[in-house]
Amino acid sequence: MTPADAPDAAAVPQEDYRAALAHLPGGVVVLATRAHGRDHAMVVTSLVSFSLEPPTVLVSLHLDSRLAPLIGEGRTWAASIVAPGAEGAVAWLTEPGRPDLGQLQGVAHVRGERTGAAIVTPSAAWVECETERVIEHHDHAVVLGRVLAAGRGQGTGALLHRLGRVRAIGEATRGTAT
Repeated sequence: MTPADAPDAAAVPQEDYRAALAHLPGGVVVLATRAHGRDHAMVVTSLVSFSLEPPTVLVSLHLDSRLAPLIGEGRTWAASIVAPGAEGAVAWLTEPGRPDLGQLQGVAHVRGERTGAAIVTPSAAWVECETERVIEHHDHAVVLGRVLAAGRGQGTGALLHRLGRVRAIGEATRGTAT
């Protein structure tokens, strides 16, 4: 197929694209930062390991999200890989129209030693990062974060997002399809 024969990407209906990609499980991660003396947090399913040398993660954020302008180059943040037991925090942090103030009120967390950002508990693991680069593409920003610290949390298993639902996986379900 030549580029001239390739289908126009704009012709792909958004609902078809969403329905297809909904089958791909994504880890449920709470991204958090402190800015202007306040906590800011949101749930993402697009955090991936990008490089081992130096340790770097990549996360994709909608440009209209509250966090996108707060984690620009040189800014610090934490990503909590959420474990079963934190479903209530995930539900709250994905609630449309939640207030800007007190976002972590009622959400169990500790402060990261390197960034001061919230690390949600229970979490299976966490990383603290400093943004090295932000690449804007259409309606999203791809953020590359150099890992400053990493650790395991008290939680076991993880939460996955697939087909519009959050599902728990753990040691007992390892190898079981979701």
